[in-house]
Amino acid sequence: MSTQSYWIKERYNPQLGTYFEAMGQLSKTKANRYLKPLYGENYMHEFKDETSYLARIEELKDGGHRFQ
Repeated sequence: MSTQSYWIKERYNPQLGTYFEAMGQLSKTKANRYLKPLYGENYMHEFKDETSYLARIEELKDGGHRFQ
């Protein structure tokens, strides 16, 4: 049985700037599909447990980063 990790997508869009998106639980295969957008760049950040995932979301929001 494979376990799914929690993921946050960091998106670099030349027109909109940088923002983050909480992706929730995804398999590594599905998360890798987000790495090749047609425009700009994406980076996927993996978290093994929900606690660290939610803590990182709060850190980013408290740091003034944009979320979609």
